[in-house]
Amino acid sequence: MVVKSEKSVGQRWRVDFTTRSKHSWQNPPPLSNPIGYCEDFERVPDLEQEDNNAHLIVKRSWDIALVPLKQVPMNLFLMWMIGNTISIFPIIMTVMMFKSPIASIFSYKTTFQKLEGGHHILQKVVYILSNFVLIGMALYKCSAMGLLPTHQSDWIAFELPKTRMEFAAGGAVLMS
Repeated sequence: MVVKSEKSVGQRWRVDFTTRSKHSWQNPPPLSNPIGYCEDFERVPDLEQEDNNAHLIVKRSWDIALVPLKQVPMNLFLMWMIGNTISIFPIIMTVMMFKSPIASIFSYKTTFQKLEGGHHILQKVVYILSNFVLIGMALYKCSAMGLLPTHQSDWIAFELPKTRMEFAAGGAVLMS
């Protein structure tokens, strides 16, 4: 209750908490309904929402299935950047190009487990095949680096390795 103070001139209003009971704060007066609210309204299930959820689940499953194919341009750029030399950095990157898709293939069930239903067979096949594309790119990189045994001299002891017709090297020539 707000009471006008007559004793103090500087204080015009003050709140008197002694006249208010404790229970009035715990049981406030009921509020009226907002404008447009009708208590007789019955809730009708929204069938369009259920169809929309099924559409979103299928869309999400395709997004998951196409993730490895979205890595192809990055891996192509990475393959170009690391070159064909045999040193620690290109070998580590090539091993990672093998490891990531193989781990994804073995864990595809947990990847699709988040989604509801078992109708994601086509998406799972696309996911696994796109991981095999990444493995094929890693195999090509190993072949370009000369790490795969692709010549006869790699398998037969008496076969001589290929001889190079030319060899070019850069740098300064030291004359004595």
